[in-house]
This record gives sequence, C-alpha cells and structure tokens, in this order.
Amino acid sequence: MSEEEVDIEENLEKLESIVKELENEQLDLEKSIELFEKGVKLAEEVKEGLSEAELRLKKVVESTDLDFEAEDFNL
Repeated sequence: MSEEEVDIEENLEKLESIVKELENEQLDLEKSIELFEKGVKLAEEVKEGLSEAELRLKKVVESTDLDFEAEDFNL
C-alpha cells in the first residue's frame, strides 16, 4: 500500500471519528466548531488525494496499448 493510500485511509478514519463525535449532543458549541473545521480540512485532503490517484490511474491507462475505457469519477 502506498503512502498516499495510507494517508487517504487514515484521513477517512479520522473523518469518521469526527462525525461520530459531532453526533454526540453533549458537545459544547466551541468544540463542535473545532471538530467541524478539522473535518472540512480532512475532507479537502481526502478529495485532493483521490484526485491525484485518479490522475495516476488515467496516466497508466493512457500509457498502455490495452483496450481500457476510463470513466470519470464523481468526487
């Protein structure tokens, strides 16, 4: 597994953890805002990582003589 894949997976796990925390109705407003900000940053990093992975895959497909069809991902 590449470092990029690990980062994406780690960030997804962190994001899931933040969502679970935000679902806790016992959180005060300030803590909720902090978690939300962290979640947005993580989501941006995940999206960026997935976009980079998509570009790598497209390059691989384009560089081969095999008959692959690449479809765009909806991120």
